[in-house]
Amino acid sequence: MKESLRKEMLKKICVRDGDKILDVGCGDGTLLAELTQWRDAQGYGTDISEDAIQKASEAHPELHLQTGYSDFLNFDDDMFRIITVCDDFHTFKNPEKFIEEAARVLKPGGRLYIAEAAMPEPVRILANIPSMLIPSKKNKYHSTYEILDYFKKAGLTKFRVYKKNRLLMVSAKKPSAEQ
Repeated sequence: MKESLRKEMLKKICVRDGDKILDVGCGDGTLLAELTQWRDAQGYGTDISEDAIQKASEAHPELHLQTGYSDFLNFDDDMFRIITVCDDFHTFKNPEKFIEEAARVLKPGGRLYIAEAAMPEPVRILANIPSMLIPSKKNKYHSTYEILDYFKKAGLTKFRVYKKNRLLMVSAKKPSAEQ
């Protein structure tokens, strides 16, 4: 699933020269490396796994990678034009706090992209049962409406929802000063 989501993100995200891009849950760094390879753009990644960051750093020394949590982004305000999350949003312990943090580090006019598996509502509800019954199981698959509500609460606007087969990509923009 992650491979299909990554390919769709590459098709939909427009990278410009000079962009700074943050991939949260960057794993092996593949998405970030592919987003930055054809433009003069800087790639930053963060992942909870020290092993993943070490391997990604070895494979992609041109990227700025660090171990970190989704609900505390250790970056300056208004730093990134693009922030991505590919098939990891359901693992975030505090998704609403992540979106607040993403809004903080996004430049005005920047866009946050979240790609996840698209599930019919009954399947999504069933997939969330383990997280309700088992305290150590924290994965929660969010509905499109929940994600859009998180965006709205964080002050993000101009939502886009893209569905293709079993893939879902939701994005929002940080308003610029003139908006």
